[in-house]
Amino acid sequence: MDKQELESILKKSLALEEKGYKWYTEGSARIKNSLGRRMLKRLAEDELNHIRRIKAIYESLTNNKLDDIKIEKPEMAVFDDLFKRMKDQLEEALEEMTEVGVDDEEIINVALELEANSRFYYEEAAQKASDDMVKQFYDLLAKEEKSHQELLQRTNEYLANPSLFFGMDGR
Repeated sequence: MDKQELESILKKSLALEEKGYKWYTEGSARIKNSLGRRMLKRLAEDELNHIRRIKAIYESLTNNKLDDIKIEKPEMAVFDDLFKRMKDQLEEALEEMTEVGVDDEEIINVALELEANSRFYYEEAAQKASDDMVKQFYDLLAKEEKSHQELLQRTNEYLANPSLFFGMDGR
C-alpha cells in the first residue's frame, strides 16, 4: 500500500467515524430509553477517540513521521459493565430505564449497520496494509467496532425485554 492509498483509506475512515459520531449524538438526543441514551453517548465518545487517533496517524503520514505513532489500546465498551453501573446509579428510576420510545429500536438498528460497515472496512484496510503499525491500527479499530456491535446488540435485547436484565424473568 503506497502513501496515497493509505491517505485515501484514512480519509474514508475519518468520514466513517464522523458519520458514526453524528448518528450517536443525534440518536442519544432522540432515544427515549435512558440505557440506550447512555450507550449512544458512550459510543459517540468512542467515535471521537477514533477520530482523534485517525487524525494523528494522518498527520504523521503527511509529515513522513509514521514511525513515531504509538498505537494505544483503548478500553473496550462492554454492555454488562455499563449496564451494572447504570443499574446501580438508577435503581430508584427503574421505570425510566424500561421506557422505550417508538424510534428506539430503529436508532439502535441503524447504529448496528454503521458499526458493521465500519468493521468490514477496517478489516479490509488491515488486510491491505503493508506497514505493520497501520495493520495493527486497523485491526484494533475493527475489534473496537466489533465490541460496539456487541454492545448495540445487547442494548437491542435489553430494549426488547428489560426484565431479562433485571433477573425478573424467573431464570
